[in-house]
Amino acid sequence: MLRSEALSDDETIDLINAEFVPVWIDVRESPLPDLPFWPQVLENARIGPDRRIVDAFSEGFFLRELAVTPDGQTLLNPQADTFAGSASNMVHRSHFAYAQTKPLELKNLLGVALRRFRARAATAK
Repeated sequence: MLRSEALSDDETIDLINAEFVPVWIDVRESPLPDLPFWPQVLENARIGPDRRIVDAFSEGFFLRELAVTPDGQTLLNPQADTFAGSASNMVHRSHFAYAQTKPLELKNLLGVALRRFRARAATAK
């Protein structure tokens, strides 16, 4: 779905190639990398001792696009704390933190992440 939707847009691909390092992780086949924010991203998923998603419902429930700082420690497109917060983000900012598939939505998500990263980098100086 990602390839046929968001990644079919040249502007989105150009933005990703210019500013990001894309990584594809199929959690059915590969263990989750050791990142501190998985509980926030995969709230209802069960993760087994081999760091793979354990149940079929969790495996395919959502396509997740995440933007992470280069050190892998900070999620730059965090989910709102509540469903109401997520709905508000969608209505007011055209941004839903994870489940993006359309080119404009993915560009918005990446734009927000890029602004957060640059602001974070500027305050760290």
